[in-house]
Amino acid sequence: MSNPEPDSSAAPTESPRPDGDLARRIGLVALAAGLASAVVMERQFGATGALSSVIGTAVGLLNLWVLARVVTRLLDPNVHAGKGAAMALLLAKTAALFLGVGLLISRSWVHGGSFMAGITAVVVAIAGGGLWDAVSAKPAEDSVPPDSDEGKR
Repeated sequence: MSNPEPDSSAAPTESPRPDGDLARRIGLVALAAGLASAVVMERQFGATGALSSVIGTAVGLLNLWVLARVVTRLLDPNVHAGKGAAMALLLAKTAALFLGVGLLISRSWVHGGSFMAGITAVVVAIAGGGLWDAVSAKPAEDSVPPDSDEGKR
């Protein structure tokens, strides 16, 4: 009995990956919003407020970066091994985030409101990046607009 060989002419399937352009755009917007937040927090709470905002933005960006890679690995149909390890990493990341942020705020190492302003800069950047894609999507050159009479005759 012979084993049928896989069809090598089939198009290779691409693994889902975080969108590089979107990630860069979110990162740049988060850095700009985080800088603006740091300036405002410095005016309100001094140097501690500014530093706390910068730390919040850094924690938010690091969390987003790790989350994007772990979740992409979990959802990738081409990756069959290591799903359990990825899930354990996701749980460990979440626990480390809660523990780290809890320590930073409970020990008064950062100003809580300023820290949250920095994290919020990342959240605003994520929403803005998604909205940017929604409003800047351009139809393919060979597509026909839905209100066109073309092809309805």
